[in-house]
Amino acid sequence: MSDEEIWSSADARPRATNDARRARRPLLGLLLLPVVLLLAGCSGQGGAESQNAVDAALRFATAVQGDAGTACDLLAPGTRQELEDQDGPCPTALPDQNLPRASGPGEAEVYGKDAIVRLSGDTIFLARFDEGWRVTAAGCVDAGKDKPYSCSVKGN
Repeated sequence: MSDEEIWSSADARPRATNDARRARRPLLGLLLLPVVLLLAGCSGQGGAESQNAVDAALRFATAVQGDAGTACDLLAPGTRQELEDQDGPCPTALPDQNLPRASGPGEAEVYGKDAIVRLSGDTIFLARFDEGWRVTAAGCVDAGKDKPYSCSVKGN
């Protein structure tokens, strides 16, 4: 083999390898796209939805302190039903739950149609319904590592 043939064959190999790598990049991107989207969907969403969840949690926390009827209207249907099944009509049962005083500013983590809002004094879980965010659990305290929150008011 001449020097020219060796140079040509040696030069062609890296080029072919680079071409193959370039051809695989879009394929790799397409394969990783669902993983990236899944991870993005599992992380907290910011923006308007987070603020809407915080606003709903603050409306509930404020109403609990003086307008039980309004606070009851902000409960998710299953949560209200659970409360009423255990303790009677919501407007009289909710004040008896001794929910902590909570205030803002709040911080929300939104996961699709569910959110957790941490306020000063309380952690509130919400779910998004057609009519907006509704409280699914309130008066929640972190029970520790690998344990669910312990909540005063919760649905089934």
